[in-house]
Amino acid sequence: MEFRHMKPGDRAEMQAFYQEMGEESTYFFNRGHGNENLTMSFFEKELPNHEFFVMTEGDRVIGLSFLWDIHSLVPWFGIAVRESYKGKHVGTAMLEAVLDILKARGCGGLLLTTAQNNYRGQGLYEKCCFERLGVHPSGEFLYLGRVSEEEVQKTIRN
Repeated sequence: MEFRHMKPGDRAEMQAFYQEMGEESTYFFNRGHGNENLTMSFFEKELPNHEFFVMTEGDRVIGLSFLWDIHSLVPWFGIAVRESYKGKHVGTAMLEAVLDILKARGCGGLLLTTAQNNYRGQGLYEKCCFERLGVHPSGEFLYLGRVSEEEVQKTIRN
């Protein structure tokens, strides 16, 4: 597996990634095609406040993560894993890689929201040392993942 920045040549793979997205992922990650439209807009125009990453196996995209508000000390985060790769620790690997990048940049952490019934996502975030802060105005749970040497090492050891 390789974790890297998304690049223009990934367009067809990203379309396939979203086309193969199951009902659960569509509900939690891509309601109304919002994240799909955002991701695909990467291939059409510059998005100066966003950064996209993919996890690949060979030429196949098996995971997507992105950041927005990238110039802030605590950017927002989104993540999705290809259906056939769920349960294979792809999400953990992507999240750890993003945390390492942010640590190297001197960022303080990551913010994210997730549906209150997204138990798989909550398990990932809490395993990776995220703290549930409460309920976001959207009705989703708000999580903060702090970037510190201690937290990153604890995540890697688990």
